[in-house]
Amino acid sequence: MSFNVDVIETAVAEARAKGNGKSTKFEQSFDIAVNFRKKELDVSKPENRFNQEVVLPNRMYPPVKVCAFGDGEFADKALEAGVERVVGREEIPKIGEEKKERKLLAKTFDFFISAVDAMSLVGRYLGQALGPRGKMPRPFPPQADLSAVVDQYQRTVRIRMRNTPTFHVKVGHVRMSDREIADNIATVLGFVDSKGIIDRVGRVLVKTTMGPPVDVSIER
Repeated sequence: MSFNVDVIETAVAEARAKGNGKSTKFEQSFDIAVNFRKKELDVSKPENRFNQEVVLPNRMYPPVKVCAFGDGEFADKALEAGVERVVGREEIPKIGEEKKERKLLAKTFDFFISAVDAMSLVGRYLGQALGPRGKMPRPFPPQADLSAVVDQYQRTVRIRMRNTPTFHVKVGHVRMSDREIADNIATVLGFVDSKGIIDRVGRVLVKTTMGPPVDVSIER
């Protein structure tokens, strides 16, 4: 079921205006907080917690960083698709053997992709660093359309809810229009709705990095 994007856009515009009053040396992002009523959502139960990727309709800014594991044709296609770094099969064990290096790799990149023939090496040497962060790569054959894959990652956010009945997620940037950000917010709310828990939401707030939060109405 869709949400009233016009109403959401009004909240985004208000958040932008209030955030513009803050003196910053950087361009601000937009984030939302979705807060559930504590008595209605028991997050001690695993089924009420989630850690999932959600594809938004509009690309995020700055672009997310994608790293690829593989060689040959796969590596060439990955670079053409816009990944920031390609790690060859021979390099994977070297990174994996250095704790600092594998942690830095996991921290630097938002998403990872891998050639099918590199996955076993990734799991063996880098799984300890990537797995707990939910960043294990998806495997792709050489003929895969990696441009479409990377484009999708540029529109993907990870929604995590753990020990408290709330989650925060980035939904935009000041370079994006209010409508684009509103559409992204509506998609996040649609994800919550798909979980069957939208009626347990207490408040939804949108804010710029340094600005005050603004209430978002979740009208249909």
